[in-house]
Amino acid sequence: MKRLLSFILPMLILTSCATNDGQSSDNASNNSSQTIKPGDNDVLVAYFSVTNNTKKLATYAQEHLQSDIFEIVPNVKYTSADIDYNSDCRANKEQNDDKARPEIKYTISDISQYNTIILGYPIWWGQAPKILYTFIESYDLSNKTIIPFCTSGSSPIGSSATNLAKSAPNANWLDGKRFAGNTTKEEIGNWLDTYIKKEESMKLLIDNQELNVTWENNESVKALKKLLPLTIEMHEYGGFEQTGSIGQSIVRNDSQIDVVPGDIVLYNGNAISVFYHNSSWSYTRLGHINLDNSGLNNLLNKSSVTFVIKG
Repeated sequence: MKRLLSFILPMLILTSCATNDGQSSDNASNNSSQTIKPGDNDVLVAYFSVTNNTKKLATYAQEHLQSDIFEIVPNVKYTSADIDYNSDCRANKEQNDDKARPEIKYTISDISQYNTIILGYPIWWGQAPKILYTFIESYDLSNKTIIPFCTSGSSPIGSSATNLAKSAPNANWLDGKRFAGNTTKEEIGNWLDTYIKKEESMKLLIDNQELNVTWENNESVKALKKLLPLTIEMHEYGGFEQTGSIGQSIVRNDSQIDVVPGDIVLYNGNAISVFYHNSSWSYTRLGHINLDNSGLNNLLNKSSVTFVIKG
């Protein structure tokens, strides 16, 4: 799930974009052998955009990765006149000034939570806008993996990412790619998959029947993933649930909750219960089996079941 970032200012308004629209895309180089398997919520998509092209592709990336997203918002907004390259415009002046570092309106309060940053920007005169240097130089990016992408009508990513990397030499910069403004969500996803291996959702089988489950996004589920594969011999209890020990205690956040048929919960930090009738107790939610009440009753209303979770 996408999380809201904590900012020094009260809120982040996601309202910016990019430059030129184009009709094709090209690689700076192809390095599909370098893959990353992120942990939970350790990927950030950060982007700067003025005309909506980069924003659109950054949003595609965030949706594909289910990551956090941060817009690099200038303290002084760029107008259409500011990017009129046929004039002595603001963008031209900044690009010709090696020391230009436009101020950024918002900051990320804790960038240490991210191991991987997908960095998007438009190409201005063959390079990244100078506000990208402001962003990179504002944080300690040591040991973080940075995957750049740019948008343009025709200009390649060229040396833009190489020059940005000079401002964060202790980061691990992977090869970037240039995209046109009409790039599809599928194309962005396919490109990201060459770098980032998404964690597969956990699979649940009860008595060898694979079930559709909506898992919670919480610390208990994260801890449970580390125990997989997990087989639990469950036993019927109280005429409303199957329950069994996971063999050890994991993190929990119990509260008094009402459960309904299909709910999967952590009990006392060391047992899993799955319900086929309503109940109420102090539990930590883990997930919900998407099956009707009749199917749940047929599956669970017996003396015991074998409960298997796989990665």
